[in-house]
Amino acid sequence: MRDSIFEALRSGATLLVASQRQARTLQIAYGRRMQQEGKLAWPSPDLLTWNAWLERCWDELSAPLSVNEKLVSRALLSPVQETMLWEAVIRRSAFGNELLQSRATARVVQEAWRISREWAVPFTSPDAAPNEDTRTFAIWSRDFDERCRARGWQDRARLADMLVEALAGGGLNAPKRLLLFGFEEYTSQQARLIEGLRRVGVAVEPVGPSSLPNTGVRHEFAGPLEEIAAAAQWARRRLEAGASRIGIIVPDLGAMRPQAVRIFDDTFAPGAVLPGSANAARPYNLSLGRALSQYPIVHTALQFLELGKGEMACEETGSLLRSPFLGGASVEWSRRALLDVACRQGEPLVRINNLLRLAQDRDREGSWRAHSAPLLAARLKNWRALLDSFPKKQLPSAWAEDFARGLLALGWPGDRPLDSEEYQTVEAWRELLSALSSLDEVADRMSYTEAFSTLKRMAGERIFQPKTPEAPVQVMGLLEAAGLEFDGLWITGLHDAAWPDHPRPNPFIPIDLQRRYNLPHASAARELEFARRLTGWLLASAPEVVVSHARRSGDENRRPSPLIAHLSVEEPETPGVIGALHRLVHESRPPLEQIPDERAAPLAAGTATRLGTGVFKDQAACPFRAFAHARLGARALDKPEPGLDALGRGILLHSAMERIWRNLKSHSQLCALTEDALRLAVREAVAGAVVEMARERPQTFTARFIALEQARLERLVLGWLEIEKQRAPFTVVFPEKEQTASHGGLTIRIVPDRVDEIEDGACVVIDYKTGTPKINQWFGDRPDEPQLPIYALSQNNVAAVAFAQLRKDDARFLGIAAEAGLAPGVEPLTGTKEAAALGSWNGLLAEWRRVIEALGEAFRAGDARVAPKEGARTCEHCDVGPLCRIREQEETLQIGPADET
Repeated sequence: MRDSIFEALRSGATLLVASQRQARTLQIAYGRRMQQEGKLAWPSPDLLTWNAWLERCWDELSAPLSVNEKLVSRALLSPVQETMLWEAVIRRSAFGNELLQSRATARVVQEAWRISREWAVPFTSPDAAPNEDTRTFAIWSRDFDERCRARGWQDRARLADMLVEALAGGGLNAPKRLLLFGFEEYTSQQARLIEGLRRVGVAVEPVGPSSLPNTGVRHEFAGPLEEIAAAAQWARRRLEAGASRIGIIVPDLGAMRPQAVRIFDDTFAPGAVLPGSANAARPYNLSLGRALSQYPIVHTALQFLELGKGEMACEETGSLLRSPFLGGASVEWSRRALLDVACRQGEPLVRINNLLRLAQDRDREGSWRAHSAPLLAARLKNWRALLDSFPKKQLPSAWAEDFARGLLALGWPGDRPLDSEEYQTVEAWRELLSALSSLDEVADRMSYTEAFSTLKRMAGERIFQPKTPEAPVQVMGLLEAAGLEFDGLWITGLHDAAWPDHPRPNPFIPIDLQRRYNLPHASAARELEFARRLTGWLLASAPEVVVSHARRSGDENRRPSPLIAHLSVEEPETPGVIGALHRLVHESRPPLEQIPDERAAPLAAGTATRLGTGVFKDQAACPFRAFAHARLGARALDKPEPGLDALGRGILLHSAMERIWRNLKSHSQLCALTEDALRLAVREAVAGAVVEMARERPQTFTARFIALEQARLERLVLGWLEIEKQRAPFTVVFPEKEQTASHGGLTIRIVPDRVDEIEDGACVVIDYKTGTPKINQWFGDRPDEPQLPIYALSQNNVAAVAFAQLRKDDARFLGIAAEAGLAPGVEPLTGTKEAAALGSWNGLLAEWRRVIEALGEAFRAGDARVAPKEGARTCEHCDVGPLCRIREQEETLQIGPADET
C-alpha cells in the first residue's frame, strides 16, 4: 500500500492524513524510500493533516479574487483567539457571574460548537431548548456568531463549510488528485467537502494501510506497572532481534507518562540517571508531550512573572532562586541557595521588596552576608523599575513585549549555552508570547495580573514536545496508532472498564440529538462501534500483536475487554518493575565488605555550641540526628504556613508571659493588684508581644487577626495567673547576662523560660508548654525532653521543676518537687514512680547529671550511629532521613530499639 501512496505523491498528488503522527511517519518513510533510490535531494511531498490542509486552502482564498470578495474580508481566528472569544461571550452573558470556571466552561462550549458543525446538528432556538444548558448554549452560540460576523472573523469549526461555498463559486484552487489516509470515519462536514471536491473534478481516493491477518495474543498482569515493564522488555528484545518499527500503545498515556518514562529509561537507557545524561538520545519516543508550563525553563519564566504580581509562596520563590535559567546563577548558586533559606524564615508569601532587601543585605561592617546575592539584587532592581513603569492596563500585545523585556532584564534564559530541548522550548515560549499578542483582536485592555493569568493558562494548555531523532520504538496513545504499520505492536490497558470507553455526551447539546446524529461519545453503542472498528485496525497493523491488561487497578479487580477476550492467553515473561540498571548492579556485583562508619572526629573538651539543649535531645533520640544538626548543619528547609502555627503561638505566649512577669516581678504584687489593674497589665503585656511579632509578620497580623489573637491571649494569661495566685510566695528572677551550661565537656547556651525564687532561697524552674507534656519524658538513659533537667542542673538549690501547661481548657502545673506545697499539681518526689525509685531529691539530680553528662560525652566523642531510640516512631518526623538513608537498610521494616540496631 505504501508503494502506491509514494508513487502518487511522486506524481504530484496531495495526501491528507488523520493525525500529526501519521504525517510524520509517512514523511520519514518517504524520505527513506528516496534515499534507497539513490537520490540526494527530492521535492517535499504534499503531505499534511486535514486541518493543516483546510488552513492552507483558506490562505489561498486570501488572494484578492472578485468571486470570493465576501470570503476575503474574513480573518481566520487562531484556537487561542477562539477560546478567548467564547470566554468573553460567556463572561458577559447573564450567567457570567454565576460560573466559577468560565475558562473550563468556554472549552466545553467550544467543543459543543465544533461537534455540532462537524456533524451538521441543527441549532435549537433558545425558546425550544429542552433544558437550561442547551438554552444557554443556544444564546451563547448566537452571540458568538453575531460577533464573528460583525468583526469579519472566521472560526475554525465552519472553515470546511466556507470552503464548500468557495468550491461552488469556483474560487478554490483544488488539487487534481487527493488521497485520504488513516481516517477511521468521516464527519458530515468532511463528507460534504469531499463530495464538493468530486463535483469539481478532483479525484478523491481513500487509502489505508496494508491489511494483515487479524490475530494477536493476550497477556494478563498483576498491575499496570508490571504490564508496562513487560511491554518495555518485549520491545527491547524485538529491537535486539532487528525490528525497526515497534509500537507500544498506552491508552492512558497522559496519566501514566512519568511512570512510563522511568520504566522505558530503565529498560533502554539505564545510564540516563548519570550526571549529564538526561538529554541523551534514546531508542524510544513518547508521543505525548507535556504542558509547556511544566518545562523547567518556562516554569522559571512564569515564576518570575508571577513574582511581579507582588508576592509568591516561599516554596515557589525557593525554586526560582535555585533555577539555572536566571542571569548569574552559575556564579551565585550557593548564595542564592542560602537566600532561599533566609526567605523561609518569615511569612509564607515572599514579596519582591523583601526579596530585594535580603539579596542586598550587609552586616555592620558593610560586607555581604552569606545569603546576599548582589548580581541577583541588581537584576531585581531593574525588574522592579520596569514593574513601576508598566501602565495599569494595556493590550495583550503590549504586555507580551513587557514580559519579554522583564525576562531579559532578569537574564532569562540564563548564562550557559542551551541544549537542543531547551532551545526548542524557548522558541515555543516566544510563540506563546506571539499568541498572547494576537489576542488584541478579541480581548479588551488587561491589567498585569489578568495578562499574566492568561499567559500562564495558555502555557498550561499548550502541549509541547521537543523534536527528537526518529526512534524505532514508539510509545503512543490509542488513536495515534490508527493507520500505522509496525513490525510488532503491544497494546496495554485493554481491560473491561477502559475499552470500550464510557460515553461522554456533551452537556450543551440535547442528548436526543446526539444519539439521532450518532455523535462521538454520545452513547454506549456508539463507543462500542468505534472501539470494535479501531481494535480491528490495530490487530491487523503488525505481524505480531500483543494485547494485555492488568488484573487489578487500585482497589478494583479488572477483566479483559470483551473485544479481546476471544484472543488466546499466553503466560508472559514477568520482569517486574525493578529496572535493568538495578538488576545489573545487584546480579553482577562481587561480595561487598561492609565497614561501619559510626563515629565522627571527636571534639575538644569545652567545645561550645549555640544550638542549646536541642543537642542533648537529638543525641538521646538518635546520635546521627545530633551529628547532622549540630556538626553538619543539616536541617530541612522551613515551610512557613499561612496564619500562626503552633511554634509561632508558643513564641507569642512566651513573650507575653515574660512581659507580664517583668512588670509584676513577684507573687505578692500579683495578689495585690485589683482585677481591673491586672486586666490592664495583661492587656499591655499581650499587646507588646503582639506588636513585636506583627513587625516581623505583617502579612499574618492583619487588624482582624491582631484583635482575635489579643483577646485569645488575654483570656489565656488571665486564667493562668489565677493558678499562679494559689502558689506559695515567690519572686521571678531574671538573669542579667546570657547563661551557659557545661555537660560532658560540651558548653551550650541555655535560656530557661522562668526561674522563681521561693522564701527559703531555693528556686523553682518552670518551662511553658502549650501542648500536653509528660513528666516521664525526663527519665531514662535517653530522655525525650532533657531540657528541664538541664535547666535544673544549671541552678543552685533547686527545689522543683515543672511544666506550666497553658491550655484553654486544661491549664495546670506538672512537675516534681523536693517537698509538697510549692505549686498546685507539682508532686513531691514520692508522688512519681520514676523519681521515687531514685530515693531522694539529690539522688534525682545526680541521676539527671549522669544521663546528661553521658549524652554530652557521647556527642563530643563523635558518636554518630544511626540508632533511633524507638525505631520507626522516632524516624517518623525526622528531617535527616534522606541523609542517614535508614529506609534503605535491610532491617528498615523492623527497626528495633537503639541497643538492638
